[in-house]
Amino acid sequence: MAAELVRPGEEGEDEWERPLSDEELQAAEVGKVFWNPEEEYAENPFVVQKALHRLPAKARVRPSKFAEYGFYYPSDDLSYKPFTFEGRRHMKRIYDTSAKRLLLICGRQVEKSTLIGNIALTYMCMVPGYRVLYVSPSATQTKTFSADRIREPLETSPVLKRFTTRMLSSNILEKQFVNRSRITLRYAYLNADRTRGIPAWQLSLDELQDILAENIPVIEQCLAHAPERWKRFIYSGTPKSLDNTIEYYRDRFSTQGEWVVPCDGCGSNAKGAGGRYWNVLGEKNIGRKSLICDRCGKEITPMHPDAQWARMVKEAAFESFHIPQLMVPWKPYNEILLDYERYPRDKFYNEVLGISFDGGLRPLTTGQVQANCNPDLHMVDYENYRQLSYSQPFFMGLDWGTGENSYTVLTLATYINMRFRVIFAHRFTGQDTSPEIQLEKIMEIINYFNVAVVGTDYGGGFDRNDWLIRRLGNRRVWKYQYISRPKRKLEWDTKLGRFKVHRTEIMSDILNAIKRTSNKVFEFPRWEDFKDPFAQDMLNIYSEYNETLKLIQYQHSVDKPDDTFHSLLYCFLASMLVKPRPDVIIPRKEDKRGFGLQTYGSPGGTLDQG
Repeated sequence: MAAELVRPGEEGEDEWERPLSDEELQAAEVGKVFWNPEEEYAENPFVVQKALHRLPAKARVRPSKFAEYGFYYPSDDLSYKPFTFEGRRHMKRIYDTSAKRLLLICGRQVEKSTLIGNIALTYMCMVPGYRVLYVSPSATQTKTFSADRIREPLETSPVLKRFTTRMLSSNILEKQFVNRSRITLRYAYLNADRTRGIPAWQLSLDELQDILAENIPVIEQCLAHAPERWKRFIYSGTPKSLDNTIEYYRDRFSTQGEWVVPCDGCGSNAKGAGGRYWNVLGEKNIGRKSLICDRCGKEITPMHPDAQWARMVKEAAFESFHIPQLMVPWKPYNEILLDYERYPRDKFYNEVLGISFDGGLRPLTTGQVQANCNPDLHMVDYENYRQLSYSQPFFMGLDWGTGENSYTVLTLATYINMRFRVIFAHRFTGQDTSPEIQLEKIMEIINYFNVAVVGTDYGGGFDRNDWLIRRLGNRRVWKYQYISRPKRKLEWDTKLGRFKVHRTEIMSDILNAIKRTSNKVFEFPRWEDFKDPFAQDMLNIYSEYNETLKLIQYQHSVDKPDDTFHSLLYCFLASMLVKPRPDVIIPRKEDKRGFGLQTYGSPGGTLDQG
């Protein structure tokens, strides 16, 4: 059914598994391995035009009505029946909202992915030429979404089938309709490179809690040229800690929408003193036999005829909806009670209630960072260090940033009494965020201290890295790229001309070295000079277990950068080209004094960049 979209407010209406490597993904996208997409056919414009003419005339209908008409889902008798909002009345507003930015904060198995897929397909059917970009953290999640939430509805619905033809692109990473609408599916874990250059009108970010915050602005640029009327951002996920990306968006930029359920036992609009009492579903509503009012303890029903969405914040950029398992009818209440008894508290809050819980672990404490600070070291004693730079090597680390919640930070260090001493650190802010000004000042410091080796962030500064290499050469400037799971913890890629770094492993090694205050590896300037913002950047890091990747993942809040830590990491890795430190990268047995009982060679052997 062809249709023209009617949105509220118009014409009087109411309101991992392991991520794939670049080589594997390239092979997958042409159908060689892993993806095994359906066979492609050359497009025949006459066949496509004929299919387009078979679509009915346009009708003015809301997205929720189209969903009931166009989608089919399995029933109890193993047949397919039309989609219905019976038992999921709370979903109607989400389908029909006119908000350009949508944030879904959900427990597990509350039809979040079904909702995202249905909205994408609905708009593609109703709006000719509509373009959707779907992004998840991992290749497996993207593959599953494509198969279950896009291909399955298209194959089972006689209505949706009329919008497709085998003459058009239809594989796991892309599907096209006869009305020239298109959905493109990608994944982004450590970087957003695979999403660059894909024009879209709607961006669907799934499992937002596992997508690195600094990648989101890059992905959003795919909608920079979208028509303003149809531009939409739909972000969804299951909360983790209070510092997670999804909690950052909910707390600062959303209406914090909640499904409120009235209690008839606490009074009514007609008789109750003080009016009706409304429950926001949470842990206090869990009773022994059913959901109860958190005031009087009487039974309440999530799908009460008067239950409705309410905004906790009147105006915000994102219209948000919180959907816990407590409100969905297909989750038996006895299973919720069982989960309540056996799940750890943080997991129950995240997976069942869809509420952030401060279960993330801080790998560093203020005391541990402060213990590495030497009260006699000042970050302004330039002349003495300049003289020292003529007799021993100095090292620099550069973490590139944009200047908005992510900054370019420079770290300068050398070895003093077998300790890696940070003698200078600088965050580029204000007018210094201009790349030209940054590079000019960086070159001044490199020349002033005769820096031997510079370690740079590969992912954030292609142009600036190129500029430095052309002036200093590739034996003084070395690039480091974070990889989720490379073959080795730290390896040199001759073809790509950069180091591949296991992000979690190397970050853990540096964090552990900072914590070893009895046998110090690092030495920072005095606390008064280093505390803000440099030490605070390190303290902003927290760890969470990523269920998809099956490993610990280090994160930071969007408004709490960790740039100094990464600058220090690149500086230390660069120094290892001159002074290898296998005792840091490869743990070994030590005696009571902290000295190693084994000997090692360089972790990478002789390294030559060409």
